Amino acid sequence: MVTKTKTGGRGRRAKTRSQCQRIFCGWDTPLLQVATKWLIENAGQCDSTNRDAEAMPLLADQLDADDEAGDADAVEMPAGDASALMIDLSSLDVVLPSSRAVTRLQEKLRMAAQAAGAAYRPPRFYLVGRLPSLLYRRPAEWASDFEQTLAWARVLAASEPASLQTLVPRLPEADATTGWLDLATTARRLWTKTSAENWTFSDVAGKVENHSERRRWEFLLQVHHDYLAELKAAERCDPNAAALDAIADKRCRALRPLVLIGASDLPEMVKVMLSQIETPVTSLVAAPDEMANHFDSLGCLVPEKWKDHVLPVRDDQLIPAAGIEDQSHCVSEVLAEFGETYSVDAITIGVTDESQIEPIENQCRLLKVDTYRHLGWTVSETSVGRLIDLIVTYRQRRTWRSLAALVRHAAVYAMIEDYFRAAASEDDSKKSKPNWLTTLDQLMSEAFPRSVDQPLPTVRFESKLAGEIRDCVEEWLTPLSQKRQTIRKWSKVLAEMLTRVFPQADEQDAKGTCGEPSRTSKAIEAACQTLHGFEELSVPLDTPVDSITAIELLSARIAEINLPDTPAPDKIEILGWLDLVLDDAPALVLCGLNHPFVPEASSGDPFLPSSLQKSLNQRINDRRYARDVHAMQQMLCGREQTRFLVGTHSADGSPTPPSRLLAAATADDAARRVCGLLTGHRPSVQVVLDSSSVASLDQSKTERMDYFRPPPPQPGRTIETLSVTAFSAYLACPYRFYLRYVLRLRPLDDSALELAANQFGDLVHGALEYFGESDAKDESDPTVIEAELIEQLHRFAEERYGTNTASTVALQVRQAERRLKTVALRQAERIAQGWRIHAVEASVDELDIDRKTRKPKKPTGILLDGQFTGLRGRFDRIDFHPETNRWAILDYKTHGHLPEKKHLKKLPDGSTTWVDLQLPLYRRFIPDLGIPADPVDVELGYFNVAEKDAETKVNVATFTEAQFAQADELIHHCVRQIRNCHFEPNEAGVEYDDYEMMFNEATTTIAVDDEDEFSGNEVTR
Repeated sequence: MVTKTKTGGRGRRAKTRSQCQRIFCGWDTPLLQVATKWLIENAGQCDSTNRDAEAMPLLADQLDADDEAGDADAVEMPAGDASALMIDLSSLDVVLPSSRAVTRLQEKLRMAAQAAGAAYRPPRFYLVGRLPSLLYRRPAEWASDFEQTLAWARVLAASEPASLQTLVPRLPEADATTGWLDLATTARRLWTKTSAENWTFSDVAGKVENHSERRRWEFLLQVHHDYLAELKAAERCDPNAAALDAIADKRCRALRPLVLIGASDLPEMVKVMLSQIETPVTSLVAAPDEMANHFDSLGCLVPEKWKDHVLPVRDDQLIPAAGIEDQSHCVSEVLAEFGETYSVDAITIGVTDESQIEPIENQCRLLKVDTYRHLGWTVSETSVGRLIDLIVTYRQRRTWRSLAALVRHAAVYAMIEDYFRAAASEDDSKKSKPNWLTTLDQLMSEAFPRSVDQPLPTVRFESKLAGEIRDCVEEWLTPLSQKRQTIRKWSKVLAEMLTRVFPQADEQDAKGTCGEPSRTSKAIEAACQTLHGFEELSVPLDTPVDSITAIELLSARIAEINLPDTPAPDKIEILGWLDLVLDDAPALVLCGLNHPFVPEASSGDPFLPSSLQKSLNQRINDRRYARDVHAMQQMLCGREQTRFLVGTHSADGSPTPPSRLLAAATADDAARRVCGLLTGHRPSVQVVLDSSSVASLDQSKTERMDYFRPPPPQPGRTIETLSVTAFSAYLACPYRFYLRYVLRLRPLDDSALELAANQFGDLVHGALEYFGESDAKDESDPTVIEAELIEQLHRFAEERYGTNTASTVALQVRQAERRLKTVALRQAERIAQGWRIHAVEASVDELDIDRKTRKPKKPTGILLDGQFTGLRGRFDRIDFHPETNRWAILDYKTHGHLPEKKHLKKLPDGSTTWVDLQLPLYRRFIPDLGIPADPVDVELGYFNVAEKDAETKVNVATFTEAQFAQADELIHHCVRQIRNCHFEPNEAGVEYDDYEMMFNEATTTIAVDDEDEFSGNEVTR
C-alpha cells in the first residue's frame, strides 16, 4: 500500500507543501530485505531537487565521512561495456535508526548489485540523530557537546546567586570548575530534552503553575539567552536552537530526496522539520497495509493505537530462567537447539541490557562458540580507560593505596619494570631487579601507609624501594604538576603521557589473536584522536583549569568512545534490543525480556513543571511501549525461530519481573504465561561438545581455556625443618601445610584497612618484648609498669607503622593501650609472687651454630627412624622464681582461652585429641634452652592479654603425663607423614582459611593430571 500525506498546522507547525509517501512493507519479511528490493527497483526515479552545493552547508566532518564511505561501496562499471546495468542511488539520502542497520543495508545493496552484475553507486546513509542537520542551513559552526557545556558553565557561574538558587539550593564554590560543569550538564540535558519535543524554554515558561516554578523558568529563559550569546561570540551555534529557529522561520528544506527506513519513533522536532520541506520523503514501514492507521503521516507509530495490540507469542517461545548465570546457560541450550538447523551466521543472540553480554560470551567461549558484540566496548572498559581512571584517583587522593592500584596496571607495571631493569644494569652492586610489587604489597599489608607525601617508617626495609616506585610514577606524572592552563593544552599533555606508557608497538604486537588490531591499540588510537580533537576547541570557550579538573573532564569524554568489535562469518552476533528490529537472521534467542529493560521507563526531570513533567513522561512511556511492541511484533513474524528468556534477577542480583510486553495478549494468556514464568522450571539440559570438537581440543591444547587450580603435591617434595606452628597447620589440613611450608605460598592481602587479629597480636607482643628487655622488667609498681608498657607500645608502633599510617591502626594502638594497662596490674602481681622475667624471645633451631654469638651449639630436632628432622621455636617469655627455683614458659595470647581449650578438641565419644602441639613441643625444647630443670617441673602456659580485663592473666596448662605422651606420639606421626609427602586435603575444610581465594569453596579437590581427566564437555570445580 502506498499513501501520500500532506501535513499542516500553525506557528512552528505551519501549513506547508510537504508530501510523504508511506510504503507498508509488511512484517512477515525482514524490513531491510524489502528495503533493498525497493531501493533497487526505484533506482534512478528519484533525483535531487537542488544540486547547488552552496544552497546548504555540509554536515561538517560527519557528512564528509559518510560521503567517503559511500564512495568506497561503489561498484565500477565493467570497462568497455556501455550496456552494463547501473544501480544508481547516489541522489538519495537514506536514514536508518542504528549504525548496525546502516552496515547491514550497505552489505545487502552491494551483494544485490554484484548478484545482478550491475554497477552500483550508493546513496548517502545517515542515522536518525543526524537527520535534523540535513534540513536547515546552520548559521555558524555547530558547537560540540563539550563546547555547549563550557558555555552553559560560564553563564551559570556569572549569574546572580539568588537567581541560581531557584535551580539548586547549594551553589558550587566560585573556583570549583567541576561543580559548575556538573550544573551546566544538567542545564544542557534539560534543554536537549525540551527542544526534542519541539519546545523552547519560553514555551515551557508559559506552562508553569506556581510562583517558584515561574521564577525558575524566568531565570532559565534569561540564562539560555546568555548561553546563546556566549556561543555566538565564540562563532558557534547550538544545533537544537538553530533547528527550532529554522522551524519558526519556515527555513527547513532538504537538497535530496529522503528515504526513511524503520524510522518509526522520530522526535517531535524532527517531525515538524520534515513537514516543512518540499523535497520528496519516502517512509518504509514494517507493517501490513491494514495497520496503516497505527502510523502517522511520516510512518511513525501512533502510541494510542498500540495499547491494545496483541502480540502473536506462543507459550513455547517463552523460557523461564533464574539469575544471569542460569540465563547464559539457557542461551547455550537454545543455541544447541538452533545449531541442528541453522548455521552460525543465521543465528542472533539478543540482549536487553549490556550487563548480560559478558556472561553470555563466557558461556559461549566454554563451548568454543565465537561471538561478535555489535555494541562493542567503550574505552572505559579497556586498559586505556582503566589507566585514566587510576590516574584521576591517584591525583585526587595521593595515597599509597591509590598508588598501589595504579602500579598494578599492566602499562605502568611495565614502565616500572623497565626502570628497575635499567637501574640493575647500570649498578653492578644490584645483581637483579627487585621483586618490587611484592615488597610494596608487604608495606601496604603491614604498615598501612596513607599519604605518599609523608615519610615512611625508616626502619622498614620496604620503605626505600617503595619510595623509588613512587618517584618513578611521579616522574611520569610530572606534566600534570603544571599550573592552570587551557583544556586544549591539557589534552596534549594527557595524549603524550598515554603514548609514553602505550608506545606504538610493532605491527605484530598491535595485532590480536585473529590478526586484527588489539582492543588496547584501538582504544589508545581512539583516545589520542579524541584528545587531539580537543586542540580544536573554541578558544573563547576554553577555560584554564587545574590538572585534576582537566583529567576528570577529558576522561569522561574518552570513556564514552565506542570501540567496535570485529565481525566474522563464523561468529554469532550479539545485538541490543533496538538493533534486533532490523536484523534479518532467521533464528533469534533474546535474553532478558524483563522490566526495567524493556520497555525502558522514562525518569522524571525535577526542573520541569509538575504537570508538564507528568504528561511528558506519560507520552514518552507510551511511545516506548508502542515502539517495543512493534519491535517484538517484527521479531516474532520476520523470523523462523524466536525464543525469549525471562529471568528472575539481573546481573547485579536485582529482581527483574517479566516485561510489560507480555501483557500485550489476552487477559487469560497473559496471566497464564506470567504465572508459568514465575513458578515454572525448564527441563535440565546438559550442553556438551561434539566428538570432533573434543578431538580438536585434545590436539590443540594451546587453544583450550585453562583455569587456575591449586597445584597438586609434587612427589618427593617436602621439607626437613619444622617450626612449632607448622604442626598445628599440618593437623588442620596437610594440603594447606604443603602450600604454606613446602611451596612457601603465603597469602598477602594489601586490601585490608586495619590490623588483622595476628597483626594486633604482633603489636601487643612487640610492646611486651620491648618491656621484657627494658630496665623496668622487674619493677613492682603497676603505675611504672604501665607507663613503660605504653612507652614501648608506641616505640614499636612508630617503628612498625610510623606516623603516616591509617587512622584505624592508630585506634587499634589505643585499644592495645587499654589492654596493657590491665597487663601492668597482672605483671605487678606476678612480681609480688616472686617471679622474674628471665628471657624474652629466646629461640632454638636446627643449626649447630648460635645465630647471635656464632658459637657452636646443639642442634634442635627429632631423631626418628634414624633420620634427623630439625625443629625451630621462639619463646615469648621465660620466667624464673629464685626462691623456689621454679621455671615457667609463657606464650602471649591476645585472646582469653585456656591452653587446654586451644590444644585439645573434644570428640563425640567424649575423648580428646590434640589440635595444637605448641606447648608439648616447648616441653621438648627445654633442655636446648639451657634451663637447669626437669621438663616435667617446668610450668607451661599462656599470658592472656584478652579484651576482657577478667580474662587477662597467666593461665598455666594442666595437661597430664598421659596427654603429653599422646602428644609425643602425634608429633612423631606428623614428622613421618611429612617425610613421606602425605599432603592430602582435609575434606572437612578448616575454620579459618588463608587460601580461600585459591579454592573459592570450603573444601578442596586436588587437581589431577589434565592428560587423563579432561573430557572436553564440562568444567568442574
